[in-house]
Amino acid sequence: MLIIDESNASYDLLIWALENQKDTIESSKVYIFAKQPQNSFTPPTVLSSSVGFAQIFYPFSPNSELIRLAQEKNMKIALGILEKAKKICLNHGIKAETFTNVGDPKDLIRKIIQERNINLIVTSDQQSLKKCTQNTDCSLLVVKKRLRKD
Repeated sequence: MLIIDESNASYDLLIWALENQKDTIESSKVYIFAKQPQNSFTPPTVLSSSVGFAQIFYPFSPNSELIRLAQEKNMKIALGILEKAKKICLNHGIKAETFTNVGDPKDLIRKIIQERNINLIVTSDQQSLKKCTQNTDCSLLVVKKRLRKD
């Protein structure tokens, strides 16, 4: 399973995994997950919505319509991210299952590992996922980005 966001680094990680973990990928299912943020109110008169590092702030008094619009926007962004990832997989001859959900990433990932019997997560961020894989049979493959020397 790969967990992606809108950053180019996520797509680079996906391509790296498809090219360097081909044997593992071909013998198992590939899942790609994009987390949707929970809407938060900070301060009470500002509705914030974020995906990865991108944040949108609505300087209005939050009401149910505004919250619904923010949630729809988050869903569209997450689905667009997953669609791009799915195309990258298809270009490498791999059919991937994509999904998204709202909530705390640690809780979501732990639940996904258990429900879908995930045995490997490929990531570039060890800290946020290390606790999610504790007490499971899921391995964590951390891919470090190489620095180019010019």
